[in-house]
Amino acid sequence: MSYWIEKSLSEEQYQPFKSLTKNTSILAAAGSGKTRTLTHLIMKDLENGVDPKDIVIFTFTEKAAKELLSRIYFLALHHLPDVDLQGMYIGTIHGWCLKFLSEQSEYYNFTPIDELHLETLVNRLYDDLALEGCYGQPYPKGIDLFLNDLEVFYNENLNLNSEVPIPLKARLERFVSILHTNKLLTFGGMIRNSISHLENSGPLPNLSRLYVDEFQDVNTSQVLLIKNMVNNKTKLTVVGDDLQCIYNWRGSDVERIINFKEDFNDTSVHRLSSNYRSRPPIVRLANNLAERVEMKDPEKEMLWKREEPNAEAVNWLSSESLDEQADKILNIVENYHKNGVPYNKIAILLRSVVGSGQSIVNHLKENGIPVNCPILNRGGQFINEFLLPVFNWLKSEVAEPKNEEEEAEIEKETEELWSLVSNWVPVELEDEFWDGIHDWADQLSENKNYSYNVRKNLYEFLDRCNVYVAPEDNELMIGMGIGTQIIRSVEEIHRRRLSGFNRRSARGVISEVYFSLSRYQNNFGESTTVDTTQEGILVTTVHQSKGLEWPIVILPMLESKRFPVNSRPHESSFPEEYTKNYATTLEDERRLFYVALTRAKERLFLLDPCKSKPKSRSIFLKEFDEKQLIEQKDIASLDPSTWILNQEDIQDEDNSPVTVGLSDVLIYDECPYQYGLRRKAGIQPQVGDELGFGKGLHEIIQRRLEDNNPWTIEKLREQIEKYMTLPYMSEESEEKSKKAAEKRMVELERLGVFNNPVESEVTVEVLLAEGIITGVVDGIESDSNASYKIRDWKSNVHDELINRYEKQLQFYSYALKKQGKEVHAADIVDVGKTAKTKKLSSIDIDISQSSVMNLYNSLDNAVKGISKNEYFPTPSNQSCAVCDVRSICSRRSC
Repeated sequence: MSYWIEKSLSEEQYQPFKSLTKNTSILAAAGSGKTRTLTHLIMKDLENGVDPKDIVIFTFTEKAAKELLSRIYFLALHHLPDVDLQGMYIGTIHGWCLKFLSEQSEYYNFTPIDELHLETLVNRLYDDLALEGCYGQPYPKGIDLFLNDLEVFYNENLNLNSEVPIPLKARLERFVSILHTNKLLTFGGMIRNSISHLENSGPLPNLSRLYVDEFQDVNTSQVLLIKNMVNNKTKLTVVGDDLQCIYNWRGSDVERIINFKEDFNDTSVHRLSSNYRSRPPIVRLANNLAERVEMKDPEKEMLWKREEPNAEAVNWLSSESLDEQADKILNIVENYHKNGVPYNKIAILLRSVVGSGQSIVNHLKENGIPVNCPILNRGGQFINEFLLPVFNWLKSEVAEPKNEEEEAEIEKETEELWSLVSNWVPVELEDEFWDGIHDWADQLSENKNYSYNVRKNLYEFLDRCNVYVAPEDNELMIGMGIGTQIIRSVEEIHRRRLSGFNRRSARGVISEVYFSLSRYQNNFGESTTVDTTQEGILVTTVHQSKGLEWPIVILPMLESKRFPVNSRPHESSFPEEYTKNYATTLEDERRLFYVALTRAKERLFLLDPCKSKPKSRSIFLKEFDEKQLIEQKDIASLDPSTWILNQEDIQDEDNSPVTVGLSDVLIYDECPYQYGLRRKAGIQPQVGDELGFGKGLHEIIQRRLEDNNPWTIEKLREQIEKYMTLPYMSEESEEKSKKAAEKRMVELERLGVFNNPVESEVTVEVLLAEGIITGVVDGIESDSNASYKIRDWKSNVHDELINRYEKQLQFYSYALKKQGKEVHAADIVDVGKTAKTKKLSSIDIDISQSSVMNLYNSLDNAVKGISKNEYFPTPSNQSCAVCDVRSICSRRSC
């Protein structure tokens, strides 16, 4: 092994490299450099010749996966430039299972659904599943109860016939059957079905290395999946911190990492105990808290590696009221900012932002302090003052009043609606607002397919009302993202055709949108990814802060029932032997508070509003006080050095390189603001007019490319029937679309376009100065001279998108040449036009050296912009014409 790996690590971090066992567990304390250790272990494997295709790396989130991938690529660039990293899987367990299942014939063309989709689906199936009878609770209370049971069923991988309570068994059987019939995969279903397939087929024969990050958060099913994946030669390495197991409601089982040897024999255990992040007083406080955690690794205790601070690192401030507490937080913020600390170097962490954060956010904003907290800022206000009132009005048909009383009631409702939305709609557009909402209501009554396109209708309505998202209005941008993601889930589930079920009316779908926004906006808003680059004091939950750090951390609202919350059991039909890990206990709250404490690097402030009622303080403060680890202080008497930090302690660390897909970087290249709206804020575009036809046709073309033999008409029809599913269309429209696909495929076959040898779905990755661009080539045709032609297939070529298509193929040309392939040509086939004209209709793409290098430079600049979070608008007729969210953009040019 090269010396560069050893010299990059501490002696403690280097110990796992000496492991001679098949399996390795690394118990890593907070701030101990586990990511550095993990990336260098992977680099050691690559240096030793392990094929990247035989390496699988599981991370807890997609964000963590992208960061890890980027770090590995940049280490390889400097130390292993000749190693081809393509084929290595880095991602979530669910993502791997989806990829694995998609390669099995029985799961072709299945659609993954997320947690929002799942809740909406249970809502839609409420009566069919007879949930009221199952739980004895009126609608909608049975939704959460059924979801709790479904989660236990999946996470514990329970046997449907022998381990499920009788009243629940029929409901679960019915639900699982509906999912399979309609080709839907939940996150839990992905893991369960992967386990089942592996149990039948055996372990992965070529899996050489399996790494699992955040192993403290795994559940029973995930451990069972791992056991079934590994073969007798696979080296398994897990990394985690037992004290940071904070997802118990998802079934996380901390005993799995503590007792790793019981699940996997031939194991060595290594500990990373040195904390390089926090000042010693913060580490001492966290260690004291950890002493009271019963279920933990008995041998690991954090050791501080940083010097003692020149001022108090931990300060406890008690207040008489919430207002006084908010004022002290303002004082802290102002003192640091006055001494050169940027606002975004300060984080306020809460057990619940929605439950405890409003008074703090309001006070900071009233005093001119920028706050990064979308759910309690203008974003949340937009949902409550515009989206909810509008959908509430639309969900009910407004009939002509029959008497003065009804007329007065309608007038009152009208006034209430306008009083709310007038905070967003210019007063001079009141008439336009009412015209627009009545037009939308009329369209709902028509109950046509376009009536179901909720996001399209919403964006057109916002446009009529001059409600736009401006680049400087980040709060509204995030709120629009939260709202449209919830709307998307409802729209996709209720618009989807389910076998054996009638689709709700368009107005009924609007009603579901309203209730889902009401139910989920707070929980979903609290779980949005933290953006630490925004200028402003970050106010977020402790759960969302995990894995992050700040020079200054403020922990307010430390009173009983807020932090810790009261212990509570998991509401479930299953016995405690299956649900004990899902309950919320004081032990779980201690772990969560441990995470909160260890986010702080330089200064930690503990605040409570219980000065005159000390019995109401958080038990954590009481315990620290008893041990004399903290003492109450008056903010005015704090030493002035408290507010002074060295520049090196607050400066940004080098940005991690970014990983971005080609389609996204091309959107950024056209208009950085569109990328910001779509990818950073998460604003969801409307459903396309083709309703999945293009994707379905593309699937059939790819399958034909992978087959060396021409298809008979019978084989073609069989493939279309099996793999082309268009659930958002009516059955009649789907049949017409399948016939259209058949006609196009027959014409392509007649023209001989499938005759040449083809590699399909070729993954490419290009390393740039600030990140990595990834993409997938539809197909590359080879000739007798070992030269290639890139071919991209479009169901229909849209003129306004040709520029984007051209850049795609130019990028593929560059990437393939970097792999050593000689590319002599590239074209785009217009499948629709080909079928119509009876001759191949294609567009040749310029892949000359000069054009490709121009694109390279352009994309290099785009990736640099993404890495710096620069999302400025560049409106033009061309960029706006292809923008999916231009209707709500304040800077559009068309």
